[in-house]
Amino acid sequence: MAELPQDQSASPDLTERVARLEAQVAWLLQRQQAPVPPPAAPRPRKAPAAAPRKPLSPVVWIAGAAASIFLVGAIFFFHWAIQQGWLGAELRFALGLLVGAAIAGVAGKLILGEGRRLGVALLLAGLGTLQFTFRAGAMAYHFYPATLGLVAAALVTLVAGGLAARGRSGGALTVALVSGLAAPLVFSQGGHHEVALAIYLAVLMAAALAVPYLAKAGETWHGARWTALIGTWLLLLSACAEVLKADAPALAGLLALHLALAGGWAWLPGREEKPGTPTVLWLVASILATTYGGLVWKRLDLAPEAFAAPVLVLAALNLALVKPLRRRLGGRQADWGLLALAAGHLALAVPVALAWRWVGPLWGVFALGLAWASRKAEEGEFAQEATALRWLAAGMALLTTFRWAFHGLDSLFFHGSGSVPFLHAAFFEGALVSAAWFLLTRRGGPLGMVSFLALEVTANVTLAFEAARLVQWLQTPAPAGWGPSRAASIAMTLVWALSGAWQWMRGLGQRDTARRALLAAGYAWMGIASFKLIVSDLDRADTPLRALAFLGVGAIGMAAAILAHRHHPEGNA
Repeated sequence: MAELPQDQSASPDLTERVARLEAQVAWLLQRQQAPVPPPAAPRPRKAPAAAPRKPLSPVVWIAGAAASIFLVGAIFFFHWAIQQGWLGAELRFALGLLVGAAIAGVAGKLILGEGRRLGVALLLAGLGTLQFTFRAGAMAYHFYPATLGLVAAALVTLVAGGLAARGRSGGALTVALVSGLAAPLVFSQGGHHEVALAIYLAVLMAAALAVPYLAKAGETWHGARWTALIGTWLLLLSACAEVLKADAPALAGLLALHLALAGGWAWLPGREEKPGTPTVLWLVASILATTYGGLVWKRLDLAPEAFAAPVLVLAALNLALVKPLRRRLGGRQADWGLLALAAGHLALAVPVALAWRWVGPLWGVFALGLAWASRKAEEGEFAQEATALRWLAAGMALLTTFRWAFHGLDSLFFHGSGSVPFLHAAFFEGALVSAAWFLLTRRGGPLGMVSFLALEVTANVTLAFEAARLVQWLQTPAPAGWGPSRAASIAMTLVWALSGAWQWMRGLGQRDTARRALLAAGYAWMGIASFKLIVSDLDRADTPLRALAFLGVGAIGMAAAILAHRHHPEGNA
């Protein structure tokens, strides 16, 4: 069979097309079989940074200073005008009302507009002028009784609080609170009006507490919240200290009401916002309420031991607040503070029921509990609460240290052999406050350094005096006289030498700040021990005791050097 003739001109073109199609098909197959790379993870969106807080404008500083100067100038001007006989009482009173209202009106316009900070400064001048005028009308001109002047000042304060709510201004609320808290002092006429003062303060606090709810804000109004708390309880202090026995029951009930209002200021500012540093506010209010309750209890002439009952009630209250405040704050940041406060009140109930001399160890328990709570809060990433608790613990520890240093001096100077070591209030104060300072040193920073210095003093002095007390207690016959015996004094020297040597060895194994601090403490205490050995112990002791003292201090130093060389040979360089 004959083959058909082929078109020789079309064959190369067809071959080229087929090759190109095959290449495209192979490329598509290869791309289909290749592994598909996983989609790139979306970049996390950065949370919008909080707007930096604007520094106070020089205009605000000038306005505040000018407002204060204006008030002083107004007082001098009216005094001079009275001396000259230019202004009658009625005209002076009317001018005061007019000027105060005008300044307050301008301040309100600025607060509601764009000049909030300037308006707050002027509001202070306006309210101060009005209050000065109301006082003059009551006290100097006798146009109306002082009670009516107080009511007028309270109404003006209420208007300023409404202005603060409408303008969402924490500064305006602070100024209004200052005006309201100053009014009882301005219109005071002496006498016993403690119950009336407590009622006035309760109404003022309840009205001011409504401002954060009306403004739907207030969680960061720290100035207003601290002003309300500290100002109210400072005024209540005089009321509780001077109340008559007949008025004491009513004041006790009002004190409980004020504690509830303080809880509102601590835990409930705003509606949906979480309050800032509520635990510290509540801690301060609870401690003050317990202290003031003791004053009122004393006025009632009740048995001091029975005051343990309301203290236990406060401890139970703090325990009961744990779950509700978890829901309020959406977390556990308040747990440690409430538990520490409950433990402190439970610890208070014991010395109250037994003897007041144990109040010093109680303060130590409070300080230790707060320091422990700050550590737990920090571990739970509640930095704001941890910082506040830490500073509160430092304040309580400082208070305990002062009591230990001054009140415990009688027990530190060993009045004969009847002084039993370890089983006395001064030792527990020193031990507890030393533990609190130790926990506070772990955080570092300026507070950590101060805590380290306080720890060095409290721990070393407490241990040295207890060692001396133990030696003196074991001596037979008992040493007579006042102060430590010769052997007891040498025991103190040996404790300080041992403490210095131990800290010096610890410092060789540390790094950076801890190394320098421990080495410095070691050198200091070994130096103090050597100085005391030469200046004091050498004169007071006989030959055997001198030998014991020198042998002991020398042996401690040599042992420290040998151990340091063995474990830290690099420290010899």
